[in-house]
Amino acid sequence: MRLTAPLLLAALFAGPTFAQPALAQPALAQPATEPLPQALYDTMVKGNGRLYPGYRVNHAKGALYEGSFTPSPEAARLSKAPHLQSTPSTLLLRYSDAGGIPDVADNAASAAVRGLAFTFTLPDGTATDLMMINVPVFVVRRPEDFLGLMQAAQATRPDMPQPTPIAQFLAEHEEARRFVTTAKPMPQSFATEQFYALHAYRLTNAAGESRFVRFRLVPEAGTAYRAPESTAGLPADVLFDELRTRVAMGPVRYRLVAQLAAAGDQTADPSEPWPADRPLVELGTVSVTQAVPDGPVAERKVGFLPNRVLPGLDLSDDPFLTIRSDVYAIAFPARQQ
Repeated sequence: MRLTAPLLLAALFAGPTFAQPALAQPALAQPATEPLPQALYDTMVKGNGRLYPGYRVNHAKGALYEGSFTPSPEAARLSKAPHLQSTPSTLLLRYSDAGGIPDVADNAASAAVRGLAFTFTLPDGTATDLMMINVPVFVVRRPEDFLGLMQAAQATRPDMPQPTPIAQFLAEHEEARRFVTTAKPMPQSFATEQFYALHAYRLTNAAGESRFVRFRLVPEAGTAYRAPESTAGLPADVLFDELRTRVAMGPVRYRLVAQLAAAGDQTADPSEPWPADRPLVELGTVSVTQAVPDGPVAERKVGFLPNRVLPGLDLSDDPFLTIRSDVYAIAFPARQQ
């Protein structure tokens, strides 16, 4: 089987053992001849092998659900953001598998990075988004490095001598090696997976006190994963089918939690975790209550942005927050065509 760019990225993200090769010349991203957001989008399309009309260029396979968010008293003490006060929000949520292939199997290596994005909407129309994956950190430090990673993967061929472009890239980027070697087991259910917003945000309360935080979702059912040897032969849609059945029997719930930064914790690098001893604050309960009717049609009109701020909720200095939104501004119109 030919080792295509999507399969190379699958091998990266599934968490294989990585042996560091001897270095040749530095594997740097080629100078962009177009703006970085456009280069990122075009490179993702190239990596997929084709454009799938109507589908996202990444996390193409997904399902929409409706739900609600009920804030905790602690949330209002941390931030004056409207959705973190006493009024519940309605939620539109989208679960997804990684990659640009709409019918990827849930047990495929390329699907190992799962996504969960949602929009909070208050009765007055106030809204903000939160975008998460099931890995606590990102694969690279800077948007330019993500372009370099994809270019290196696409430049690598199975018959190349070592070090291949992708092996060279990993040898030069410790954070990418760490991401690659992090285990990404298949969950028993989306309802037993923990999700993380990769970027730091600044929360400010009514007294004007500000803290940088990272958000995470902790499943009420607890985390539970499948043994690697048990995933072969599973139905292609096993996680999505299981979730639909589970939600039909009753709400799936998560706790929204904020990890608080301490003085000196960096806020611009989503590949670097904060120390595990940083305090956690319970912000409230996410309840997933029903699948969106005709979800595949409805989701073509749905987009999420990581930089929709509100009073009391501001961006950090993480450059990915702006670049991601710029890429989505290109991708969203493209999938409407």
